[in-house]
Amino acid sequence: MGEIETLTAALTGRYEIEREIGQGGMATVYLARDLRHDRRVALKVLKPELGAVLGVDRFLAEIKVTANLQHPNLLPLFDSGEADGLLFYVMPFVDGESLRERVEREKQLPVDEAVRIAVAIANALEYAHGQGVIHRDLKPENILLQAGQPVIADFGIALAVSRAGGARVTQTGLSLGTPQYMSPEQATGDRAVDGRSDIYSLGAVTYEMLAGDPPHTASTAQAIVAKLLTEKPRSLRLTRELVPGHVEWAVERALAKLPADRWATPHEFAEALQGRMAPDAGRGPSRAAATGADVAAHLEQQLRLGRRVLTGVGAVAVVAIAAALWLLGAARREQPGTTARFLLTFEPNERHVTSATGTPFAISPDGKTIAYAATRGGGAQRLYVRPLSDLRARELPGTDGGIQPTFSPDGRWIAFLSGAQVKKTPVEGGTPVLLANVPGARGMSWGTLDDIVVGGTGRGLVVVPAKGGALHPLTRPTEPRSSDRWPLVLNDGKTVIFSEYRAGGSSRAHLAITSLDGGAATTLDLVSTLAIGMIDDQLVYSSAGGALMAVPFDVAGRRVTGTPTPVVDQVFTEPSSGVVLAALSAGGSLVYQTGTSVSTLVVGDAHGTTRSLALEPRAYGFPRFSPNGRRIAVAVTSPEGQSVWIHDRSAGTFARFTTTDAGPSSRAEWSPDGTRLLFYVSGAGLLWQPSDNGGPATPLVAIDSVTIAEGVLSPDGQTVLFRATGATVSNDLWYRRVADPASTRPFLTSPFYETAPRFSPNGRWVAYSSDETGTRQVYVTAFPGPGPHFQVSTDGGDEPVWAPDGRRLFYVHDRQLVAAMVTLEPGFALGNHEVLFEGNFVFNYVHANYDVSPDGKEFLLLKESGGAPQVVYVHDWRSELRARKKAKGD
Repeated sequence: MGEIETLTAALTGRYEIEREIGQGGMATVYLARDLRHDRRVALKVLKPELGAVLGVDRFLAEIKVTANLQHPNLLPLFDSGEADGLLFYVMPFVDGESLRERVEREKQLPVDEAVRIAVAIANALEYAHGQGVIHRDLKPENILLQAGQPVIADFGIALAVSRAGGARVTQTGLSLGTPQYMSPEQATGDRAVDGRSDIYSLGAVTYEMLAGDPPHTASTAQAIVAKLLTEKPRSLRLTRELVPGHVEWAVERALAKLPADRWATPHEFAEALQGRMAPDAGRGPSRAAATGADVAAHLEQQLRLGRRVLTGVGAVAVVAIAAALWLLGAARREQPGTTARFLLTFEPNERHVTSATGTPFAISPDGKTIAYAATRGGGAQRLYVRPLSDLRARELPGTDGGIQPTFSPDGRWIAFLSGAQVKKTPVEGGTPVLLANVPGARGMSWGTLDDIVVGGTGRGLVVVPAKGGALHPLTRPTEPRSSDRWPLVLNDGKTVIFSEYRAGGSSRAHLAITSLDGGAATTLDLVSTLAIGMIDDQLVYSSAGGALMAVPFDVAGRRVTGTPTPVVDQVFTEPSSGVVLAALSAGGSLVYQTGTSVSTLVVGDAHGTTRSLALEPRAYGFPRFSPNGRRIAVAVTSPEGQSVWIHDRSAGTFARFTTTDAGPSSRAEWSPDGTRLLFYVSGAGLLWQPSDNGGPATPLVAIDSVTIAEGVLSPDGQTVLFRATGATVSNDLWYRRVADPASTRPFLTSPFYETAPRFSPNGRWVAYSSDETGTRQVYVTAFPGPGPHFQVSTDGGDEPVWAPDGRRLFYVHDRQLVAAMVTLEPGFALGNHEVLFEGNFVFNYVHANYDVSPDGKEFLLLKESGGAPQVVYVHDWRSELRARKKAKGD
């Protein structure tokens, strides 16, 4: 009888073994179901030869210590025992990847992400060491990424095995530890192994996250051990020059050969990684040679001391950096050109708003105040300002629905968009002033004190007088259904960099330049969604993949004069528009949000559990089941553009369906009979194509000077309902008979932002989302109307999708997928609400980013693949960019 059969027989009634999912040096891991609690678990069975020398009673006695560990970054122990001579222990099953898998995929992690993961692990080690438990086998395989957060598995198991088996364990030929991450004292069999051994292992893991390889590599375990005993690892900054000096110093000390030379506690290591420990003489960089990052580390240490004094302000989550900025000024008098980085944290219930209308961030011209759009506690979307001298952000009254903030040149006002309205409000608070209505606005920049430049869909740039009055055009697109978006007025107050979106051919946006003084625009040879600023002669702009680039640029000559260089990687990009979440002040300070749009396709069930489809993580969007449930259409974004792919669940194939010849395509919807796919093409409207690729794509809905952003077909396939935006319409809902273009007419028009329309299964109702109250909510109204509309969500909602039987309406609230019970006959009625899924799922309010199977039993969802996003503030980024340019010899 095999091991699985033995376990199944011995554990009948307790655990149901599904399959083997991995093997390690000490144990084999099985996916099992805990029958008592109806949950999936990881059941780990010690190797028989190891279990034979341990003894059941001794091992179970030792493992009790691990069972008492409770920390958010430690995977808890559910159960342990003996099954027909096999020793086992049970931990939660984490439906995510390990740090090993992520490092193998990405090779080198972003510095901020590597530090975040290392700090979280250090905090868990600090707790466990305080309980007298050390890990002894810390490595990337034992660090799991659960909803982006690292959790350590198998904590103390190696210690329990060692204590239970004593010297007899080594006779089995099994190693308690992995050579690449093993401390010197552990490698030499020193019995006096304490928590500093774990610090060495964490140092090795951190080194690999940054460098792409462990500190010591060789072809055999013996050679690796020889190196770790005799050689010093290669300098991190020789391998990767952008690793800050204080991070390199922290890792070097963690990897010291002698335990006495390492950090005394994991907490000290975490503080040093975050720049909160001043380099000490003889170990860190000398004061004379200190870099800007080292100075920043010292400032953070001072800030840490101040933060301890302020522990009474426990509800305040925003990082206080006023004292650090004062110290920074003093440091710069001694050493000019110091760049300092800070992670900004926010209220626990606060969510930043990502929007297709522009970035949620802005920095005042002097770099001392940040404005951003957010919701708190599921309330209305509003603007907040955060002076860097204050402990917390302050809400700006009257800014409901606000997005795309931009400061006036004197820093006294903030202009913003609310639906189709351009408004301005005093930074110090007051009543907002309506300046103009600009339907389909896309991007805004305040130039001179008198002029605000606004981009849009289906038209060119317009200038809105800052004091109110008639707006006037600045540019005019040269092609039908093209548009000019995301303007940036440079520091001279007259030069405007913007993005040209063209219909047909390659629709990737190109940067262009014009002037408020008038004259024709010039297209630049730079593919980019938007520019965020100029520093000296360097134009900073976004590129595909979420990186910020810098390129030498001659403003007067309107030409690029050098080679683009990446300067910040993994800046979060809003998937539907390509807008990077970053802002640059006139003085050269930078704020950006980290993260990627890469996700994993998963299928959920009625119990709220999910399983991954056998598809690699990519930048997916808008997945859809075919009417028979056998195929899945989904958008995939790559450096070449965005296209629709089809996954055949039975055959296991995954193939491109659309090309990028006509432009980026996404938001696919199946016809009710499954024979066609309807999809949106940027700049070209709605097209459809036989789903078996038996014919070319042909236009279905296209209107000159109007952008058709999404569309769905009625249950009988005879009507297409679509969202239109442009110079004369503002994200309104229209419909027409498929066979009669002349039947096009409005269904729902308003000054608000309506998105994600969906026909009910009986075709009599339409669900959609709107920001008419200042908070996005889900509504239902009769089709084709007129009639009242019924609010379904209560504290915010987007992306409605009907259950196939029409008895439930699903929608998204924050990071939750909610089901509302509804009745459609004889009229619409609303019942109870139930949360079905909650966690690190990727939603997108412009179009439903999930789906329900035709039988109503499965949910198709996207899960984040990567770490939790963070907001980074970089004071005086100008100095870093100048230093980079000098190092290149430019």
